[in-house]
Amino acid sequence: MALHISPEIQARIIEKIEAGEYPDADAVLDEALTLIEERARYRDLKRAIARGVDEVAQGKVIEFTPERREQLWQQAIAETSSGQTQRRHGGN
Repeated sequence: MALHISPEIQARIIEKIEAGEYPDADAVLDEALTLIEERARYRDLKRAIARGVDEVAQGKVIEFTPERREQLWQQAIAETSSGQTQRRHGGN
């Protein structure tokens, strides 16, 4: 696969390498891709938190009691044993 990088981006990569921040272009690009992925995870987390806040505001909550904890624990054990957890949550 051939990649075409603009001269401006190439210059920025070279600056990072020459400044000693990264050993080579691969390291610069790896860091950039890692940050892009982290930004996406952060955005997804913010959306999930906003959904949770909305659900709390709408009263769509279940009180977390010791009994509820035990119920969830037993349900998770049963689903894990039968493989339901992976299928329900989009796992492989």
